[in-house]
Amino acid sequence: MPLSNPENWRGKALLGGYHDQPEKEQAALRIALGAVALVLYIGYTLMHPTATNIATVAMVALYVLFGVLSYVVLLLQPRRSMWRLAVTTCVDQGMVIAALAIGGRSALPLLFVVFWFLVGAGCRYGKGPLALSCAVTVFGMSALMGVEPWWMANRPAGIGLVLGVAATSLYLYVLVDRLERRAATDALTGLQNRSSLDRSIERAQATLKMQGGHAALLLIDLDGFKEVNDSFGHAVGDELLLHFARMLARDGQRGDTIARLGGDEFVVLSVTAQTRVQARTLANAIHANLEGMRQIAGHPVSISASIGICMLDGGARDGPDNSDVRSVMKQADRAMYLAKELGKKRTAFADELAQNDASMNAESPVRTPSRPRTSVLRQRR
Repeated sequence: MPLSNPENWRGKALLGGYHDQPEKEQAALRIALGAVALVLYIGYTLMHPTATNIATVAMVALYVLFGVLSYVVLLLQPRRSMWRLAVTTCVDQGMVIAALAIGGRSALPLLFVVFWFLVGAGCRYGKGPLALSCAVTVFGMSALMGVEPWWMANRPAGIGLVLGVAATSLYLYVLVDRLERRAATDALTGLQNRSSLDRSIERAQATLKMQGGHAALLLIDLDGFKEVNDSFGHAVGDELLLHFARMLARDGQRGDTIARLGGDEFVVLSVTAQTRVQARTLANAIHANLEGMRQIAGHPVSISASIGICMLDGGARDGPDNSDVRSVMKQADRAMYLAKELGKKRTAFADELAQNDASMNAESPVRTPSRPRTSVLRQRR
């Protein structure tokens, strides 16, 4: 079970000072909660100084030390790491199991920590860490019932606990999966949303850098959508967007990403369109499909598209910069506006925009444009 992408660990922090820093927040909780447990166990052990109680105190103190060390590591290496997350997830549950093995009955109050770690792994990092945390716990508890005297004598309780951990993990897994899908998709069309698209572009760029090749990002703006909304109402407009989204999904190739940015803007990130000719063929197919869209919910419509294309090249050393998501989207956005200026049902490439600007500069070195494209972008956003 792969761990979650470390760049996607988002969300509101439990502790106010650790927004978008879930690993550091978890390390702080290890120290704080571990210190509370340590004080309580020290007090209990002073009243009942048995060997098992002293051993349990030692394990809790070791866990607090682990929390301090993990916090220091995060101060020195704040960049998120899946390998570090895997190690700390295993150590969290492993040390609880070790305390239960060493302390026996004295460590039973620590059982709640097992579920605390399960919930924390799933809510902070997603399905992968949750599954890993569950696996470590089930394996550890099963081992306890085979070697530790108290757990051997109370095996039915251990089996019940293992089943409880598995059932809790399964329920959390389904819930987290549902929440992740909801957070990654557009509510109306079911296509990917902007944040999910950004991650897809990042993955595509990383793959191109390692393996070479090309990909095409098409930014599609529907011309005539506002008129449909104004004439027939938002319900018909929504039906039009759904129809267009289904069309894109139906014609998409395996591995391609299809997303809705909002309003009447859509994106197709095609890893199968390796050349400009293939990218233009894909755009032409979209134009052709829209020409065949004559009616929506019984109402006559006339819809076309302006399409801006930015080619992603993993081995490029010159030309337009497409090294990050923002620059790629900006280039595609400007290319789409160039397509709009050329007229309806048009497609424009980002490098054509650069060539157009260069030719205009050559013809008129000193000019004062009435409305620069950058200002258009700001007005549009």
